[in-house]
Amino acid sequence: MQLITITLDGREVSGYSGMTILELANEVGVTIPTLCHDPHLSPIGACRICLVENEQNGALIASCVTPIASDMVINTKSERVLSHRKTIVKLLLASHPDSCLVCNKGNRCKLRTIASDMGIGLVEYQRITQVATIEEVNPFIERDLSKCILCARCIRACQEMVVVGAIDYYKRGFATKPATFGDNPLERSECTFCSTCLAMCPTGALTEKGSLYNGTTSHETQTICPLCGCGCAITLEVKDDQMVRTLPGSTGVNQGALCVKGSRCGDMVHNANRLTVPLIKQDGDFKQASWDEVLDIIANKFKQIKNAYGADSLGVIISAMCTNEENYLVQRFARCVLGTNNIDSSARLYNAATFNALNSTIGFYGANNNLDKLEQSDVIFVIGADPDASAPIVAYAIKRAVKHKGAKLILVDPRKTGLSDFSYIWLRPKPGTDVALINAMAKIITDAQLVDEEYVLRSTDNFDDFKNCLNQYTSEYVESICSVDGKYVGDAARLYAEASHASIVWGTGLTQYAGGADSVKSLVNLALLTGHIGLSGALYALEKGSNSRGALDMGTTTYYLPGCSDVSDNKARSNFEQAWKVSLPTKRGLTALEMMQQAEKGTVKGMLIVGENPVLSFPNGQLVTKALSTLEFLAVGDMFISDTAELASIVFPTTSFAEQSGTFTNFEGRVGFLHQAISCIGVSQPGWETILKLAEKMGSPMPFSTLQDVSDEIETLVPTYKAYTGPDKLYDSELVDWEMKHVQKSMTKAGFPSFCTIQNIPEMNGKSENYPYKLIIASSLYHTVGGSGIFNNNRLKSLVPFDFVDLAIQDASEQGITTGDRVRLVSPTGEITVTARIVDSVPKGVIWLSFLHTNNPLQLFDIVLDKETKTPLTKACNVQIEKVVSHE
Repeated sequence: MQLITITLDGREVSGYSGMTILELANEVGVTIPTLCHDPHLSPIGACRICLVENEQNGALIASCVTPIASDMVINTKSERVLSHRKTIVKLLLASHPDSCLVCNKGNRCKLRTIASDMGIGLVEYQRITQVATIEEVNPFIERDLSKCILCARCIRACQEMVVVGAIDYYKRGFATKPATFGDNPLERSECTFCSTCLAMCPTGALTEKGSLYNGTTSHETQTICPLCGCGCAITLEVKDDQMVRTLPGSTGVNQGALCVKGSRCGDMVHNANRLTVPLIKQDGDFKQASWDEVLDIIANKFKQIKNAYGADSLGVIISAMCTNEENYLVQRFARCVLGTNNIDSSARLYNAATFNALNSTIGFYGANNNLDKLEQSDVIFVIGADPDASAPIVAYAIKRAVKHKGAKLILVDPRKTGLSDFSYIWLRPKPGTDVALINAMAKIITDAQLVDEEYVLRSTDNFDDFKNCLNQYTSEYVESICSVDGKYVGDAARLYAEASHASIVWGTGLTQYAGGADSVKSLVNLALLTGHIGLSGALYALEKGSNSRGALDMGTTTYYLPGCSDVSDNKARSNFEQAWKVSLPTKRGLTALEMMQQAEKGTVKGMLIVGENPVLSFPNGQLVTKALSTLEFLAVGDMFISDTAELASIVFPTTSFAEQSGTFTNFEGRVGFLHQAISCIGVSQPGWETILKLAEKMGSPMPFSTLQDVSDEIETLVPTYKAYTGPDKLYDSELVDWEMKHVQKSMTKAGFPSFCTIQNIPEMNGKSENYPYKLIIASSLYHTVGGSGIFNNNRLKSLVPFDFVDLAIQDASEQGITTGDRVRLVSPTGEITVTARIVDSVPKGVIWLSFLHTNNPLQLFDIVLDKETKTPLTKACNVQIEKVVSHE
């Protein structure tokens, strides 16, 4: 890249071709004020406050849109520059309301800050009153467009960063304003209430509705959003030890954007229903108790059960939303103190198929590149995922790649989603037929000689067997299985194979079906076949839970020790025995659902559940409730009295993400640091402290006194965390790069990546006369499965107060159902009542239901475990629909 030297305020400085004057000035420490500019947005030169003088020709130019040129002589603070800047700011203030003292923006208002820096007090210009009605119909954003300065930051954020395009300029001249199409309310537009626009607004034109405090907060804390596997950087604003506002962080995977959940992740922190003291159940009611009292009871009960029935009569379950340090200590507590491998996490329930498939084929489990590389792909293949709902930051990256960088999207989804309008090819197969579709693509690639032969011959195993297994996957066969036109399958296959850089994204739409690991293996086959797995491609497994990948890394699974060493591996187990100075159990224990089944049978007698709510998040809630009620002793740690906590003998309070420090590992393998922002509420304490105290009460203390001590041991015993450098930074970018190098090393160490001979397996339990509809559980933008915190987010609940089931127009007509009708969904296992919504986005015979607030759709599912991964099959089941007739 060409080096360019200019003179800036009397000194020579150098930058690179393509840099603007503003970028170079920021790089060398010269401050140029601006209102419309943001590094995450394309520059437009709207506010003109960043004017500088070109001394060669005397021109005043906007520094944010002017590229540097050789021998340019720029003055950023000449008398002409300062005079013009002041005039512009005064004109803005002349049409701005005098409401600074009560404005929510407070000292964060950039217009106010710039005016103060320029020494502007009274404005001599005639006031121009801007009349605008304050709009606050929705529960999230308040608009006071009398304070709008038309910088277009909100518009550009919506169109460029999150690529929704809900707002644009409306009308002309003095009547111009940012608005939705037709100036409709936000809640009637495409707006998802991500609030990226709010964070971008430099004045008080857009402010947060429902904030606990209006004005300037006392301090900010950089931390991590706890609600999905993206691990977005966020800024928590705090006043009087209360978290009052959440804004997107400028670094990290999200690069200045957030989703609606992330923007409101703090709502649960100060919820009035928070559990703040430990509770003991006496005569069917909970009574407050001290920490010493409840820890003594837990320790004694666990020791009694262990002595009477053996260590394997105890079980431990922890949430994938707990930190790495908490997960590490909980599994060590289970193995070293309780003496059992009956330890499981929601991370394994949702992600075991991906883990097993990648580990057995390429020797690495998880995304093998970072999100920036996804956005640089020229072809993106999305299957079994709706990132718009489950991982919005990933959806933003895909949309930016398509809209702004010319990428072509291959979308495989029976239902229309937010990505459908961005797709170049959209395939809508029958649910559960993904292996047949992917194998058909692989056959087309091999038949058309689009295989990367050099890579396949040099770097892979088992190609010939794989090629032979594809013989039956002709266009006619795939059409009969998937109900997809073979021509479009061929177009998708050729587009993927011929790409210079192609990426694959998948989620639980693949992994929670029977044979989910096989579906992921078939995707790996496709990547190996075309060489799109190293420098020319990537695999991205989206994960539920903010720390799903970290929980697996920490060993909170019955099969694996920390670092994913098999518990049956004598050498690996010996290393941990030496480090922990204890003999470890040698056989694999029970998974979470197996614990429930054995609890019902009376084999498992006692359990510890931390941060998880099995009654709501496991299938067949009735059986789970019965199993947990059968236990001799159940201890639950949670922020709220959840459905599971109601059944407990002891409930102890845990802290929210804002009240503790620690680390999360996102789906990329990127480690993000939680930084404590406020004091613990009530007498709650972080889970890691509770586990350490409990271990001590049981007579097996762990050698840790601080969180850093735990982190140090993780670095020592978990190979992929040796680059972890402690909580000094929000993100450790070097760790991400190291992870990417580790991917290639692990593939080599495991031998050549291997093709798998995968066959499509017909569905065992198809639709029947009694249950004629296929129900699919979909992700929801307004809900996250696992943990009870999201159910106590009042603003999210107010936006979508009802659970909706989406029906095809023809199905609804046959049943006499219209939008808004209450309908009963009945399966062989259970039933729920929800509100119907008639849409044209779902195929006939298939209905879609999201997790929301008032119902648990997993009541409709029985506990059926996948043979390979022992994960519950909770994506699809067969149901009947009954219209509920009101008798009022």
